[in-house]
Amino acid sequence: AYVYARINFDSDVYPNGVPNITFEVEGKKVFDPRSSATAFSTNPALCIRDFLLNDRYGLDADATEINDTNFTAVANTCDETVTIANPSGTENRFTMNGTFNLDKTPKVILENMLSSIGGHLIYSNGQFKLRPAVYETPTVTLDEEHIRSGISLNTRISKKELFNAVKGLYSEPDNNYQPQDYPILTNSTFETEDNSERIFGEFNFPMTTSSHTVQRLAKIQLLKARQQISFSAEFNLKAFELDIGDTVQITNSRLGFTNKTFEITNWSFAMSGQSDAPIPVVACDFRETASAVYDFTTSD
Repeated sequence: AYVYARINFDSDVYPNGVPNITFEVEGKKVFDPRSSATAFSTNPALCIRDFLLNDRYGLDADATEINDTNFTAVANTCDETVTIANPSGTENRFTMNGTFNLDKTPKVILENMLSSIGGHLIYSNGQFKLRPAVYETPTVTLDEEHIRSGISLNTRISKKELFNAVKGLYSEPDNNYQPQDYPILTNSTFETEDNSERIFGEFNFPMTTSSHTVQRLAKIQLLKARQQISFSAEFNLKAFELDIGDTVQITNSRLGFTNKTFEITNWSFAMSGQSDAPIPVVACDFRETASAVYDFTTSD
């Protein structure tokens, strides 16, 4: 796409010289595995899928590296409607509206894209998967019979990682889609827990143009940060069916956990024990989570 513009110069009309010319564009048509159609879309899952596969400016991934079952499910999640206020109505749960230049690395481009769903991208079993900022009900429970090592437990994150308020930038349509501060999110309860000190975490959403969506995403980031319990341990092959980003229930009487929900943040497979009788184990890192982290009502 390109534009040829010819302007008749007039010092009264253009006292500051040639004006900047900007356009609202629909971007690139992307393939939707749900309908097999190729069309303009603001669905983040479809746009990220296109970037991963693109051989000109993307990662040039092979089609077999895309887990389309996962991308289809995430695309449906993005299209879910959320009730909003001021003005009242609904909007899609997640949308992507932004551009990028190729002076940025693919990692930075993907991080900006992923900010629109508040999630992350993983590569597992030879395929890419998306994890959006939505709660997944655990289907696996791990307890004492599955553990194969000691437990390394941390009940609080370091102060340099802790925050109780969120600020940052997003693309505001009424400001010609230029970066603009979104409403600062604060929490008096968290501030009291932190000795009445306001500590900001900064999260930018360069590909989000809805102030409502930005506030939902910012709240999720704040509540995720306040889930501070984490631990690491090795398990038997019961944990082999798990993946990064999965939620799991942990029961451990010594730690006082009864079906406590955690999210897997790291996963690795290894052989443990004596060299003549190695035992397969799955090492996992966990961070506590809860469905309330992802809840949102118009009163928020």
